[in-house]
Amino acid sequence: MTAPAGGRRARRRRYRTGDTVHDDRGEALELREEIGGGGQGTVWSLAGGQVAAKILKPEAGIGAGELRTRLAAVRRFELTGIPIARPLTLLVGDEVGYTMELLAGMTAIGSLAAVPYEGTAAWFQGTGGLRRRLRLLALAAEALDRLHARGLAYGDVSPGNILVSTRSEHDQVWLIDPDNVSVRARPSDAAHVTPGYAAPELITGRAGQDSLTDAFAFAVLAFHVLALVHPFQGDAVDRDPGLEPAAFRGEWPWIDHPEDHRNSSSQGLGRDLVLTGGLRRLAALTFEDGLRRPERRPSLREWHDKLDQAALLMVACPACGGTYHAQLSQCPWCRGCARPSVLRCDVHGFLPAGAVPGTPDETETDRLRSMILPMRQAQVVRARTGLLCLDRGPSEIPVDPGEPLVELAWSGAPRLTVQRVGRHDAWMVDRSARRSVRLGAGETWPLDLDDAGRWTLHFGVRDEAHRFMRFLTPKRGV
Repeated sequence: MTAPAGGRRARRRRYRTGDTVHDDRGEALELREEIGGGGQGTVWSLAGGQVAAKILKPEAGIGAGELRTRLAAVRRFELTGIPIARPLTLLVGDEVGYTMELLAGMTAIGSLAAVPYEGTAAWFQGTGGLRRRLRLLALAAEALDRLHARGLAYGDVSPGNILVSTRSEHDQVWLIDPDNVSVRARPSDAAHVTPGYAAPELITGRAGQDSLTDAFAFAVLAFHVLALVHPFQGDAVDRDPGLEPAAFRGEWPWIDHPEDHRNSSSQGLGRDLVLTGGLRRLAALTFEDGLRRPERRPSLREWHDKLDQAALLMVACPACGGTYHAQLSQCPWCRGCARPSVLRCDVHGFLPAGAVPGTPDETETDRLRSMILPMRQAQVVRARTGLLCLDRGPSEIPVDPGEPLVELAWSGAPRLTVQRVGRHDAWMVDRSARRSVRLGAGETWPLDLDDAGRWTLHFGVRDEAHRFMRFLTPKRGV
């Protein structure tokens, strides 16, 4: 095999656990487990540390010289605050690839869509259920949106390139394919993408990788992980796999097309069960108008907002533990347990007098978010929900959107407990009486629900734009 001008090319080899590769620091690296990968290569965890190795496939056509140039460019990008692996060293010898950072206890997000032959419901709940899937996808969308906000595209959004916590009680997300991050790829760079997730214009070579192709791939991934069926692999494609390339090019309708039912699917979970109306709308925009018109695709910011909101509206069944939308009157998983009473918490923005030109008086925004607080199921309000501005905190300390602010607990009695659990300010405010009480760290405030219409919970600096929460009376019905 002749090496390309950019350097040597990887030989074709089947790797196994225990195989050894070497890097340019002279380290021998033992492959432990294949944990992911995309169209260009596979990613392996390594024995003895929080490091992974990506080994490129020969058909990727990338030599060591080109890879070195790519990684050098990635190191120049400002990626602070984005959960993405950083390249460490280059592989040497017969392999083309590199090592990167790896968090402990991670697995590919595609494992959450790998439906077993039997026991689907038990497996679905055992891997975290619906609420966890919504949270993980929201975090992945947030990470990709941060890349896009800096003018970068991820390049190969796929089930194997996004890692999530292996343990279902944890919600970490980690992007592991940094060599594809770019300002904008040329159409010729799109030859090696993950089948089934690449946008049609990438497959046909009409365009290169950008934020719009990332948005398409993420929409496919989100739909697949939530509904447990690929949006373009309907019954027609299942019966005739030869139709799959055309379906992935967008020449067949997606499985939930409202008018063209040629490729409808009898597989997967009910969409009304796992997708809110907002998420169904984003999927339809992507796979209908956005199929041929990339500019019509919802952004990763829109996906994040709808996924995050959906996760906040979930309630856990006290009998089976399954999570479902609070608008349902009973658990759809065990089909019998009535939904517990819930308290709705609406988040608004508060603008002090003069904060916005032309508004001399203090004002508040319409509802920005809603949270569901079920009886005897404590809920933590985090910074992404409770703060209007996430660029700083007290003492100019950057705010992590996942930081806890307060914990809300409701036993079903006519009293709600508010406890400050974070380092950021929280205030109980009675605006009608012009009274406010600052909660100290760890301090608890008992709020009688009879007074819930009078008191509101505010986050952050009182004299600056911030968010506050209003509590609505408990609801038992739909």
